[in-house]
Amino acid sequence: MYCQLLVRLTACFLFVIPCLNIFSAEENFLLINGVTNEIVVELGPNINEGMSPCSTFKIPLSLMGYDAGILKDEKTPIWDFQDGYDDWLESWRAPQSPQSWMKHSCVWYSKILALRLGMEQIQKYLILMEYGNKDISGGLGQPGPTNVAWINSSLKISPKEQVDFIQKMVIGKLPISPDSIQMTNAILFKEVFSEGWKLFGKTGWSGSDIGKDGKTLEHGWFVGWIEKDQNFYPFAYLIREKKINLDQRIPRVKQLLLESGVITEP
Repeated sequence: MYCQLLVRLTACFLFVIPCLNIFSAEENFLLINGVTNEIVVELGPNINEGMSPCSTFKIPLSLMGYDAGILKDEKTPIWDFQDGYDDWLESWRAPQSPQSWMKHSCVWYSKILALRLGMEQIQKYLILMEYGNKDISGGLGQPGPTNVAWINSSLKISPKEQVDFIQKMVIGKLPISPDSIQMTNAILFKEVFSEGWKLFGKTGWSGSDIGKDGKTLEHGWFVGWIEKDQNFYPFAYLIREKKINLDQRIPRVKQLLLESGVITEP
C-alpha cells in the first residue's frame, strides 16, 4: 500500500512541477461527461469567447477530407514537400501522410487539403457541423507564408464550442460518415493511461492574439477527449500568456484530469 501511495504521489509531482510556471497565465478549461452532459470542470474567464482554432482546425478538416474521399486512410495520400511551402519545423520538410500531418501539425498539408476541398465545400461542412462562427471569409491561400481563415483570421471558436463539437463527433451526431470519424479518431490518438483511459486530441498555437487590454498575447489549445468502455469526457484547454511553453499544454491537461477525479492514475 505504501508503494502504491508513493507511486501516485510521484506521478502527481511529475505532472505538477513542469506546470508551475504557467499558473500566472490565463487558463480556460472545460471538461464534461460526454454521456450525461454534466460539467465536471469549468475553469477560466473565456470559456465562451471565440478564438482562432489554429491547428485544432485539423480535427474538422480531417473529417471533411475523409468524408470527401480526398484522404483515404492513415497513410494515404502522401504529398511531397516543395520549396516555398511552410517550413517552420524540420519535420515539415518531408513528405507527409494524414498520420504525420496530424502528428507534426504540418500547415502546408492542411492548405493543400483545404484547396482540394474548396471554399464552397468547406463552408457547407462548417454550417452542417455548426463549427464555431463558421466564417472562412479570411480565405484559404496557397502553401507558403500567408495565413488562412483558421489561423489568426476570420474563423473563431470558443472552448465551449470546441467541447460541443468533440462530443457530437464522438457520439456520431455530426453529418459525417462513420468511417471518416473512425479514421480521424485514429490519427488523433495520443496514448493509453494506466487505468485504461485512452487520450485523443490536437494542440494548437497562435503567436499574435490581441487581448482585451490591447496587449499582444499568445494562445495555445489542447482539444480532445478521453474514453474508456462506454464512457468519454470531451475537453478543451485554452491558455493565454505573453509567452507560452508549448510543451506544457498536454501535461497540464493531464494534471487537470487528475484533479477532476475522472482519472486517478496518469
